[in-house]
Amino acid sequence: MSEVLRLAFSTLFPVTTELALSEELVDFLARGGRAILFGEDGAEYATGVMRPDRVSSESPAAWHTVTERVRQLAGPAVIALDADISAVHRLHRLTAPLPTRDESRVMDEHEFVERVQAMARDARRLGVNLLLSPTADVVAGGNPWLAGRTLADDISEVSRLVSAYVRGVRGAGVASTLKHFPGNPVVTGLPALEEAHVPLTMEALRPYLAPFKAGIDAGAEAVFLSPAIFDAVTPPQPGSLSSDLIALLRGELAFTGLVITCDLDHRSTIGGRSLDDVVVDALRAGADLLLVSPAAVPHLGALALSIEGAVAGGRLPLERLEAASAAIDRVAR
Repeated sequence: MSEVLRLAFSTLFPVTTELALSEELVDFLARGGRAILFGEDGAEYATGVMRPDRVSSESPAAWHTVTERVRQLAGPAVIALDADISAVHRLHRLTAPLPTRDESRVMDEHEFVERVQAMARDARRLGVNLLLSPTADVVAGGNPWLAGRTLADDISEVSRLVSAYVRGVRGAGVASTLKHFPGNPVVTGLPALEEAHVPLTMEALRPYLAPFKAGIDAGAEAVFLSPAIFDAVTPPQPGSLSSDLIALLRGELAFTGLVITCDLDHRSTIGGRSLDDVVVDALRAGADLLLVSPAAVPHLGALALSIEGAVAGGRLPLERLEAASAAIDRVAR
């Protein structure tokens, strides 16, 4: 296997909804894959409640077995999951409890940081080193995707809680992720299922960058891009494929860490195109780690070959692929 193909595998970020490694994921890790998201199914994501059978069957020993197996195959790796206050906490009863949304609003900030740190410390003991949280979005209008799933309803309060969450997680030695950049105050639909737009100008969108800036200043190691299509850029583009929005993140917000896409096979992001093309375009735009849904797991080899082919054909500079892989290395442990 070529070094370029190994690098290509390292930039892919597959989701599994099970606490297990399929044969396809074992092969992926053995060929250079460095990251896995242990996710939830659609109903769990929508309700924020893990299935009773999952809660009863998953144990610390089971998590240790799987996360250790990942590292046996891949070496230092990114092992990620959601740990949201107002949405999904993937580790359910296996960590110290997070505060609720209402508790977070009135809780002393020191206590809030300690509660988050206790959760992250338990996650680290289970082998997890990246949380795809906190949510830095602020809902300001119609939003069928994120309504009820954010930390608070105003920019200053979300900024305060995002900063505190990041500090708590860092205190436990775990990396955090700000999502979903550059903010989605209004969304016209569900990005996973339809071509949903954020119909705001850049001027109107700019105030909603504040929670992301607060999290970056607090030391967040990763930023997760939005799947929605942003009318603020010309032509309108999905957040995960927009070089303009990634340049805004890198430039104005001075973020130097890991840039993660949304599920690239979400309808708003992929549109009518092939996933082979979209993974290359995300890397070209400046993303580092490319999230793909469980449905794409059987095709990880083909996606890596598409990235390798783009380098060979001159569509993707080798230096961009190397930089993406290096950014992943800085989070992998």
